[in-house]
Amino acid sequence: MDLDKVLAQLRAELQNLDAAIVSLEGLQSEGPRRGRPPKVLAAARKTGSLAANKAGSDPRSVGGHSPD
Repeated sequence: MDLDKVLAQLRAELQNLDAAIVSLEGLQSEGPRRGRPPKVLAAARKTGSLAANKAGSDPRSVGGHSPD
């Protein structure tokens, strides 16, 4: 067995593991998680207090104008 070849493979694997660790640490420390919006935001949408939910303000909304 060629010891130099084994050492090169182990060093390459170490670099891959280091990159994976850095990537996972970045995911852990990012801002707020994505998913269901907070209850305050959901309540604002139900009452229509958000400008984006008012009729006609979003061209993609039902009954809105489609972009040409």
